[in-house]
Amino acid sequence: MKNYSDLDVVDYKIMEILQKNARIPISKISQKVAMSQPSVKERISKLEEQKIILSYNAVLNPDKLDKGVTAFILFKTEKCQSFIEFCKDSKAVSELHRISGDFNYLIKVQTISIETLADFQDSLTEYGSSKSLISMKNHIESRLVF
Repeated sequence: MKNYSDLDVVDYKIMEILQKNARIPISKISQKVAMSQPSVKERISKLEEQKIILSYNAVLNPDKLDKGVTAFILFKTEKCQSFIEFCKDSKAVSELHRISGDFNYLIKVQTISIETLADFQDSLTEYGSSKSLISMKNHIESRLVF
């Protein structure tokens, strides 16, 4: 099995192709990287075995699902475990990151409206203090840089 440092240009090209379209047939990938289909399939399998490729996901349109308002909330709490459980149970939270600095968490929240976002932020007050940043427009989403 390859070591992570042994990844080559072809492995990175395969990962880039799969990130853009995880449903692309192996035959198309093999054409793009100029390798046989069995070789490409084997490389993909090894990337999966090494847990470099973790899963294949559908990208959903938040606007069509009444989740068109995106905000990032900086949050400071001393009730970490109960706060994490609250976020896990909330359908508004799409990401939760432990961060350094004055705040200890960064929450990505997606809601139907600013009012719903305000209600969500009000529900956080029992856990600590927050500061919200509302996303006006997303220019780059879910891109790995390698």
